[in-house]
Amino acid sequence: MKRSRTSQVAVVYTVLQVATVALVLWLSKHFQVARLSVTLVALAPTVPGAFLALAAYLADRRDAAADTGGKLKALAAAVDAAETLQRAQLIGPGAHRIDVAFHHHTEPANNAVGAAPDGRLTDIVAYYQRLRPARLVITGEPGAGKTLLALDLLLGLLVPVPADTEPVPVRFSLASWDTGRPLQKWLAHQVHQQFRDQGITLADAAALVDQHRILPVLDGLDEMDTDATPVGRRRAARALQELNKFQDRKGSAPVILTCRTTQYQELAALDLRMREAARIQLDPVTPDQATAYLTARSTNPDRWTPVIDALTTAPGGTLARSLATPWRLNLAVTAYEDRHPDDQTYFRNPDHLLTLASPSAVRDHLLALYLPAAAHQHPTRPNRYSPDQTHRWLAALAAHLGTITPASTASSTDFVLHQLWPMAGARRVRTAETLLVAFLALVVSTLLLSTLPLSQVPITFSARQRLGASAFVLFGLAAIRQASRPLVPEPQTFQLQRLRSPIGRHQLARTFAIALAFVLACGLVGGVAGGLIGGRHGVIPLGLAAALGAGLAAGSAFGSAVGFENRLEDAPPTDPRHLVRDDFALGFTVGFVGGLALGLMLAFGLGGGPPFAFKFTVGLAAGLALGLYGFTGAGRRYLVFLFCIRGRLPWRLGTFLNWAYEAGLLRISGVAYQFRHRELQDWLTAHSVP
Repeated sequence: MKRSRTSQVAVVYTVLQVATVALVLWLSKHFQVARLSVTLVALAPTVPGAFLALAAYLADRRDAAADTGGKLKALAAAVDAAETLQRAQLIGPGAHRIDVAFHHHTEPANNAVGAAPDGRLTDIVAYYQRLRPARLVITGEPGAGKTLLALDLLLGLLVPVPADTEPVPVRFSLASWDTGRPLQKWLAHQVHQQFRDQGITLADAAALVDQHRILPVLDGLDEMDTDATPVGRRRAARALQELNKFQDRKGSAPVILTCRTTQYQELAALDLRMREAARIQLDPVTPDQATAYLTARSTNPDRWTPVIDALTTAPGGTLARSLATPWRLNLAVTAYEDRHPDDQTYFRNPDHLLTLASPSAVRDHLLALYLPAAAHQHPTRPNRYSPDQTHRWLAALAAHLGTITPASTASSTDFVLHQLWPMAGARRVRTAETLLVAFLALVVSTLLLSTLPLSQVPITFSARQRLGASAFVLFGLAAIRQASRPLVPEPQTFQLQRLRSPIGRHQLARTFAIALAFVLACGLVGGVAGGLIGGRHGVIPLGLAAALGAGLAAGSAFGSAVGFENRLEDAPPTDPRHLVRDDFALGFTVGFVGGLALGLMLAFGLGGGPPFAFKFTVGLAAGLALGLYGFTGAGRRYLVFLFCIRGRLPWRLGTFLNWAYEAGLLRISGVAYQFRHRELQDWLTAHSVP
């Protein structure tokens, strides 16, 4: 009969307990480390206890993996919260939407069945649900409202909560897709990165994508390439080919795609389009719609009477053509509803728009006013940054995105915090990081060597001592080599804000497992190196003390991790800053575990020499340095980048970007920031000086 899980754990517990006690007694007899052995005997139950914790963790992980329905509900709730906030940012104060109209554009072949000739934003959900297969392409002019229409459709599909058999719609920025990577693998990676705070592991995300429990809402096909890229070599062309191969059991799998009209037509002219799909084209805003919007958004509609009259009497005039999209209308209202904070008088009158001679003049005028107006009207922290600062910093980011070449697979619209480091000069940042790591390696090695009882161990530079010292040299060289690499590892996650949930505690247990392995490895290397330098008696105490320190440090590190938690209460549900924050949190926790272990190893394992407090402090500091180096590749590179970019960007860059997002200057797509509109990004690139 097969043993139950409980009996198996009990057997292993007993075996480990007996083995641990036997090992301690043998060490006490043969190596004369009585004080250490007594301590180890007292703490022997920590070894089987660690096994029990790991066994429980693995069992719970298996149970959690089977809860697909629960994961989908958590994912749907997270998507709903994030995209509701994103839509509110795009609409602006008052939640006034323009019920834009659209018409169906029939392709020469491979059209989806069930597409009506026309429709409106308010009935987009019903329109989409009639399509067979459920594949929709949303096209329109710049600023026509493609993303907003996709968001309305996404949120509409989430109400009511999707049944277990229905996929959860998730929005992705196509600009971040390296089309050399298969679509489904990229989707899984994006789902994990966006929603790992909700406990979605990479394996969970891959399973959901493979089972078609995710409905991809792919935003910005036109943002995958620059205008200079030949049409046939565009990433967008390869993306369409991948989408045409994306199938489920019924045939072509559901997809929602947005793209500017011109770019999609260029691809369609080469017979590159999404097959088995319905393509809709957004119509311009009518004068009546513009009038209703301006009246609803303004606090004193009489101020807008000259503009409304011009839109009504000259529907084909300069002003009507300039304000024919929701984006431009939002720009106008934001700019001309701006008031002085002291006396609440308006800074400017809308009738000035009538004096502008061309649509490009209207565009540049509104964009120049938009930045200071958005800063003044920030909902929670108005004028935290001056308009000039905001302009210069955002212009620097826009200029960096403008350096993306057609041959590059990097996004020209998305910027992720830990991927911004080439902006300060790739060679400069890598050199600075290499020098920093070399300095830290020298300091750590010197401090560690200073804890040795040199009065008892003469330095003779014997072959054995040279071999022991080479361990420190090789470690330093390996660290320097790692720091100089052009590729930065993906940020690691610790998810401190999830400590109160079962999934969060499971991930914490995994972190501690990594930390313990790291500590034991360092203890082994340090023990051997110390033994070679200090004599045979140094090997065993150092190795044992490392194991002892790991057991003691695990409990202490848990408390420190809770205290280190710093939730971003003002952050959106999917916050791009979480990646760097979690990377540092993981490095700190692992470093704290290792530092406590190393401190105890030096304090108890080495007799004589400097005082106990000095050796323990050195060990703790060295462990923190090693943890922060070894487990924060992305975070470390980001920190060096901030030092190198001083003067061009603020020191607290993440705080500034979140402020700009709340002000409506940026938007969030997954784990990346984007400018509110490509038109704003292009204007800032051309106008770097306020």
